[in-house]
Amino acid sequence: MVRYLWGLWGMLWLVGCQSAPVETGLSPAQFFLEARVSLRSENGSGRGQLSWDQQGEAYRVTAFGPFGAGLVVLEGTGQSATLLQNGQVRVVAPDALLAGWMAVPPPFSALPHWLFGRPSPGHGAVRGRGEGRFEQAGWAVRFRQDSAGRPEQVILTQGTTTFTLAPYRWERTP
Repeated sequence: MVRYLWGLWGMLWLVGCQSAPVETGLSPAQFFLEARVSLRSENGSGRGQLSWDQQGEAYRVTAFGPFGAGLVVLEGTGQSATLLQNGQVRVVAPDALLAGWMAVPPPFSALPHWLFGRPSPGHGAVRGRGEGRFEQAGWAVRFRQDSAGRPEQVILTQGTTTFTLAPYRWERTP
């Protein structure tokens, strides 16, 4: 009986020592981030920074190159967006943010999910799923997360095109 009680106590102690997953409060539907970005494609390469505020379907992405050059602002909801670039405002599809630099840009609505290392609903089958990687919608998605589950780096590759996003600031948003 004593041996049974010691065994039960030991199991309860071990269960109590298990670490619970860290809750980041971040989700693909609601976040704010600032990140460094780089792009290599058949059209050339470049580096820059962006800030991204996602509130459900509403988003605002501001991207710019070194020293603020080439400021681009994309804001919208769902599949409708406005793009401010070179002092001109245009109504565009959200994928237009990267369309000027990439022959086939990744689907914009998939990016919030891919940022968090998750396949995106509605973007087809997921293949090649493994530790820190999967393929969806023709893109190889590789990601690395910190101990709290926040993305540290996301690399999207399709053919000769590689888009890298490395968040350095995350915030919970109401």
